[in-house]
Amino acid sequence: MPYKHANIEYGLPHQEYPRERINACIDSLKEVIHIEREPVGITFLFNKEDYNNYPIAETNNATAYCVMVKHAACYGKGLKCRLEHHRCDGATTAFALEESTQEIESGEVYFSYQLYSSVAVARRMRAAINSLHRMPVSTYGMAIVPLKDCVKTPDVILMVTNVYQSMRLVQGYEYFTGKKPVIDMGAMQGFCSELTVTPYLTGEMNVSVLCPSTRMLCKWSENDMAVGIPFELFEMITEGTAATKPNY
Repeated sequence: MPYKHANIEYGLPHQEYPRERINACIDSLKEVIHIEREPVGITFLFNKEDYNNYPIAETNNATAYCVMVKHAACYGKGLKCRLEHHRCDGATTAFALEESTQEIESGEVYFSYQLYSSVAVARRMRAAINSLHRMPVSTYGMAIVPLKDCVKTPDVILMVTNVYQSMRLVQGYEYFTGKKPVIDMGAMQGFCSELTVTPYLTGEMNVSVLCPSTRMLCKWSENDMAVGIPFELFEMITEGTAATKPNY
């Protein structure tokens, strides 16, 4: 780390959360690609003080992370949550709310789903899952809030989409970057790992076809999928999506 001293200043003061600009982006996406469900802002909170100070009520219920996201996207219900509010260890390990276990990391748990031909195959799949529990930092809690209601900058923005809307958002990304997004997709831990942790770690957008668990728990349609976008790219992707609107 650079030496920090009271007489040395780095960079410019952080700007306030640009709520008006972000809400204008939401309106643009509703007009251009007709998103029906609200984009959702996800914020990692690493200590009790930040968690307590985050301006939204703590949930009283315990459920899966993807269900919490659905409540924000479909019903406008934001919340903050801690480990005790989660009922899926895929998410709790992905977010470093708790440590993983030998049974999970060995591939034994994944193998029990009957989605992989052997424990070795299941272990390779588990090792490929982006997960914050492997880093030397723990998470105290998280905020899951409809983006239109955010008053602080979120880390990742989630959007439940159909195939066409996903295509258009990818075009919006490519409009300014000229590069294809590197997609992390395994149809496993769709919302927690692929859509939240992957954009958080890589700084790039990701597209997911979701996973069996969230399709069962949230009752998504066969045509539903989702896109995860680092907050820093949201305005750029929105502008690019509007700029590439087809005329047909």
